[in-house]
Amino acid sequence: MNCCLIINSADASSELLARLLPDSHTLCVLRWPEDQSFLADFDHWVVYLDDPELRALLTANRQTEAVVHLLTHLQSRHGCRGFCLPSKSGPLPDDFQQRTVVNVDLLFCNDQLVLNKAVIGKAFNYQPGGHSKNLWQRLQSTWHQLRHLRDYRPQPFKLTTANETQIETAAVGITTTAHVLNSGLSKNLLTENYANDGLFYSLIVAPKSIQEMLNHVVLASLSRATKQPGFIGVLRSKQLLVESPVEFECRLDEQTLTERRAVFEVHEKSLRLAVDATSPLLNTGARHKETRKIKQLPSAQESVTALSGDPLPWITHAATEDFRELYQQLRENAKVSSTFLIFMVLSTLLASFGLYANSAPVIIGAMILAPLMAPIVSLAMAFTRQDENLMVASAKTLFIGFAMAVGFAMLLSFWLPLQIETSEISARLRPTLLDLGIAIISGIASAYAYARAQAAKSLAGVAIAVALVPPLAVVGIGLGWLSFRVAGGALLLFVTNLAGIVFSASATFLLLGFAPFSRARKGIVTALISVALVSIPLAVSFHQLAKEASIVWGIEHLPTSDLEIRSVKVLGTRVPARIYLEVVSSGLLDNVKIRRLKSAIEEELEMAVELEVNWITLY
Repeated sequence: MNCCLIINSADASSELLARLLPDSHTLCVLRWPEDQSFLADFDHWVVYLDDPELRALLTANRQTEAVVHLLTHLQSRHGCRGFCLPSKSGPLPDDFQQRTVVNVDLLFCNDQLVLNKAVIGKAFNYQPGGHSKNLWQRLQSTWHQLRHLRDYRPQPFKLTTANETQIETAAVGITTTAHVLNSGLSKNLLTENYANDGLFYSLIVAPKSIQEMLNHVVLASLSRATKQPGFIGVLRSKQLLVESPVEFECRLDEQTLTERRAVFEVHEKSLRLAVDATSPLLNTGARHKETRKIKQLPSAQESVTALSGDPLPWITHAATEDFRELYQQLRENAKVSSTFLIFMVLSTLLASFGLYANSAPVIIGAMILAPLMAPIVSLAMAFTRQDENLMVASAKTLFIGFAMAVGFAMLLSFWLPLQIETSEISARLRPTLLDLGIAIISGIASAYAYARAQAAKSLAGVAIAVALVPPLAVVGIGLGWLSFRVAGGALLLFVTNLAGIVFSASATFLLLGFAPFSRARKGIVTALISVALVSIPLAVSFHQLAKEASIVWGIEHLPTSDLEIRSVKVLGTRVPARIYLEVVSSGLLDNVKIRRLKSAIEEELEMAVELEVNWITLY
């Protein structure tokens, strides 16, 4: 067998030769590129070159009949990865002549050999070698990407495949590689892959926002096996033309070029490569057809124009089709219809009877039946989009619903000869910051449910979580009783729910991309001011509630030996605090015991108190 060792002139030291060639081998040593004219005299080339020299050798000798044996070179990171070589260098094995010979495809870009990968723009972790096995290195890479996310600008590209399929999109980067064997991509994105089948991979990275990138960049830093992100398009072809009206940076392994046009093509079976029996390059499989997975890429002309050239927006803008359908639905919800009026009356009457009967299940049924959530969400969208027509229509519908609920509840209070403040009524008279928190979370859930069709089934739960009609029914009952304490407390709860839902739903629509911040700012600020104003009495009420809870806890944990405190109610927190107690004792009512109990309570609470005691004697 006629063999030679090809090394660079700078590497031709006796120490290196002794390490590469054990005593059992006697090969002719050729220095590259000085001795390249002698290559044709040898049938087997043992190559020890770094990346630039290896590229030059294989480019100049494409379609050679010689069998190439590659040795791992410390300065050939891309060559080692592209040809699936071991990471550590070693001597030429004694049995190298018995290795399997495989005909390897070579990938070229603008007639330059791509050893490992070609990256146009920014490809993040979606490239061979871009996803480290080391957690610390992945975290460092993620931090670097997060720091520079605002520097990534989508650029318009026109892609033409070998089958003349044309794709126009806006992307931040494109990765092209002959195969993804021995790469994190083969485990995470491209689980079905082969080598030397006449095709290569192109991954098109086209996020629509920084928010979308953050979700996947952070996850990729924590896990080596991540789900394929929705902003990645995959092409499998034997030829690809990439064009752009503006110049783009193209990195061929370690080289950086500036182009407006890049032609990628596979030269099939261009290299006869000797590999070990375990080499992934033997996974050739059957010849595959051109494939495309590009549905998630921005393809509409307006999207390409909107994304191209500017930094990535912070949030993903909603697709035109989704926005049109949702907006039409919200416009219909903002209108006063016979269905809205009927369900408004029925839910109000049902809630009123439930309040009188002190029945939580009946009140929950009224919550589900109530139609008020729909126009409130429409009002939130109107604030986000600053749509005056939608705002007026929603506000009008809400006012009519408010008036009907209060009016019918008043009529029912006149008709029923009952004036009992049940626990269900009392529960709606003292709203606090906790109720505002419930309203805000419910607003987020309702906006998301309307924006995402698959989440619409959660709207019933949202309606239960934030009670809209029951507080209005209590307002009407309070006015019918001429009790402004009852009516005022319930009205504050309704206003709290309304302000919290509108604010949080508007902010959610903004984050979902239904309007730019410059447009939504006025509406969001207005809703935020409403929340801030309503928070003042809620904060006072919450402070009062916390103070009452502290008093109840202190009394319930008071050590008593001859009596049992069963029930504690705080009737007033102003000093002296008024407290109702239900006390059980085995002895008769004794003023001495009561005074002793009062002194113990005042000592525990460190304040003067007035006690109203219901004394129960056990016999």
